[in-house]
Amino acid sequence: MASDHRRAGELSREGGDGSEVPPSVSSAPFGITRGGAVVCRHTLTGGGLVARCLDYGGAVQALEVPDRQGQRENVLLGYDALEGYEGDDCWCGVLCGPLAGRVAGASFELEGKRYALEANDSSSCLHGGSRGFSRRIWRSETFVDGSAAGVRFSLDLSSEVEAFPGPRSVSATYTLSSGGVFSLLWEASGPEPLVLAPTFHGYFNLGGPACPSVAEHVLFLDADRYMPLDEGHLPCVPESVAGTPFDFRTPRLLEDFFRSEHPQILRGAGSDHAFLFRQASGGPQGILSHPESGRRLELFTDEPCAVVYSGGGLSSAAHFSAGRTGTPHLALALEPQWYPNALGLPELPAPVRPPGIWRSRSTWRFSVMPPVQHSAPKFP
Repeated sequence: MASDHRRAGELSREGGDGSEVPPSVSSAPFGITRGGAVVCRHTLTGGGLVARCLDYGGAVQALEVPDRQGQRENVLLGYDALEGYEGDDCWCGVLCGPLAGRVAGASFELEGKRYALEANDSSSCLHGGSRGFSRRIWRSETFVDGSAAGVRFSLDLSSEVEAFPGPRSVSATYTLSSGGVFSLLWEASGPEPLVLAPTFHGYFNLGGPACPSVAEHVLFLDADRYMPLDEGHLPCVPESVAGTPFDFRTPRLLEDFFRSEHPQILRGAGSDHAFLFRQASGGPQGILSHPESGRRLELFTDEPCAVVYSGGGLSSAAHFSAGRTGTPHLALALEPQWYPNALGLPELPAPVRPPGIWRSRSTWRFSVMPPVQHSAPKFP
């Protein structure tokens, strides 16, 4: 088989006759919302990957990635039907914004004016509330450009700037490109300073649908600080990871992390914490790997941190694709974003963008590792 001779790190891009599969895009109806709106699913093929993206919430329903044997499987949690996304309470695979994470007191002040937000998580606003990006139907445009395939989702928010000082327009472009690259480009614009801190809330399990937990995954984070949580799960002033279980500067098995009885791990039911990346490290800010399947994910981002949520709140009430039922640590979200709760922490810069066009790119690069050794995998 061709996969037997593939070099370590290389993803298969061959068709049945050995030729490289060209990038492609197709679209089809996915469902109708409770409000009567038609939602489409867009299937992207490129770079050895397949992504299935929805107009609803800008969700990535599935991301299919080959393992060491060349077998492609979905590595993201998703729902089989639109009803799952409309009833979702764990932000499964969707775009979150305009403010990702929790905003203390569901309000903030900007230039002397206080803005009230929806308190949808106790007294806080979480991920933009019920009218946030995750609940919108996005306008979609698919494209094939050279070796890349993608879909650009966009929203016109010009009628909402009086109630919230956000962008007049925002777009999120998913692209698959050579080398196993899945990327997300955020773009937003407005004539006034705007408040914006979005993220992608995809849950990864690199073992595929049959893998029951991310406990056997290995995680590396190029982060020397993290944000502890208070009693209300609000992120607090960053602290050093040194001497704590939150130090992933050396790759570690997640099972060892979950077993810790550190107060913050108990509070977050694992990790629900923001990790602050070192500046100008030159390499990936995060690496998640699954030694058994050989799949490896490298995260590169323009954002200053990522929230690592290990799914401690995934409950049996959630029913995902491939017959999976929610359970703690079934999958792990790597959410590149601005410092969460920065509007409530004067020690951190607020996510206030200057007038004009704002852009931010995050890239998840997939590869395969050499066969499993008896020692932990080494990362570049």
